[in-house]
Amino acid sequence: MEKGTHGIDEKTFAELSYVDQARSLNAQFLSIERALNAHFIRGKKEGKVINETKGKYKMQLERLINGLK
Repeated sequence: MEKGTHGIDEKTFAELSYVDQARSLNAQFLSIERALNAHFIRGKKEGKVINETKGKYKMQLERLINGLK
């Protein structure tokens, strides 16, 4: 397995190949999912109204999805 090049000769997203862009996007989606779950857990611990928070993020995601149509 080839060692990663993090921090060495990094390319911008636009410079990545189509396949590498897809891999990057998939990783970002997974990261957002984990971040949202952690955010909701923290919000529950701090007594926040999670359903309102989820609704706001759902609206953001729906705008993104609608932009793809």
